[in-house]
Amino acid sequence: MTLIEQINSGIKEAIKSRNSLRLDTLRMLKSKILAVDARANLPDVEVIKLFKTYFGNLEEALEQAKMANRPDIVTRLEGELRIVQEFLPKVLSAEETKKIVLQAIQESGAKTKKELGLVMKSIMKLNMPIDAKLAKDLACQLLAD
Repeated sequence: MTLIEQINSGIKEAIKSRNSLRLDTLRMLKSKILAVDARANLPDVEVIKLFKTYFGNLEEALEQAKMANRPDIVTRLEGELRIVQEFLPKVLSAEETKKIVLQAIQESGAKTKKELGLVMKSIMKLNMPIDAKLAKDLACQLLAD
């Protein structure tokens, strides 16, 4: 079952269960797909990229809502994040990420933080479900000044 099919069936279930937050979030995800391809014929890889971008936007909005002291919005955004996360691949653990970062440092031959871009490029080429921020922080720790 493709991601688009999962979203469509999730929308039907949310309508039946009258779960408005889930329904609204799934409809937003579907609209993100339809904005790129009106026939919703995108491969799952492309759909995941769209969802990652939307997930990042939600995280940013959550931070702003927390800074503005808006608990009602924070609660809704946290719910949306959980729903979107269901459709994203599971992120690698910190230990697995560290192994990948060490491998990327060896492959790229980077020695200093000035060469961080080479390391990150090598990591992103792997196209794995990795937390880029964590990978960058680990790479900064492992590389010399």
